[in-house]
Amino acid sequence: MDRALYVAGSVPFVALGLTHVVLTLMDIVSRPRHFAPRDRDLIAGMKASTLALTKATTMWNAWLGFNLSHGLGVLLFGLGGLYVSALHFDRFAADMRAVLYAMPVTALLYYLMSVRYWFRVPTIGTAAGAVLLTVGAVVMTLP
Repeated sequence: MDRALYVAGSVPFVALGLTHVVLTLMDIVSRPRHFAPRDRDLIAGMKASTLALTKATTMWNAWLGFNLSHGLGVLLFGLGGLYVSALHFDRFAADMRAVLYAMPVTALLYYLMSVRYWFRVPTIGTAAGAVLLTVGAVVMTLP
């Protein structure tokens, strides 16, 4: 039961991360539509402005890079969760339980960021993943 909850809790993160990566790549290679501001003049401003931290990149390139790295991080979190829970759950539950406890904590952090900074779809997905992983962790600790 706990293994299935961990597998199910990892799936939303795979879906959200993969979607984020694909949409970001589409914005990079074609006309930006997904993670672009609705105000097209703002894109021009982002392309013309460098960061206060460095002049080596523009705000637009940093924005695309942040979105790509975020999507990859969420995707790898989900894939790592699937790998551990689907193929090595018993070993992790016995010897490396801290990894399994870290998963619902990380999912909860993604959920909290979603509520504060993102929109409904990632909030629903991260909430589902966080609940499933948390219930899995609780079930795992039961005698």
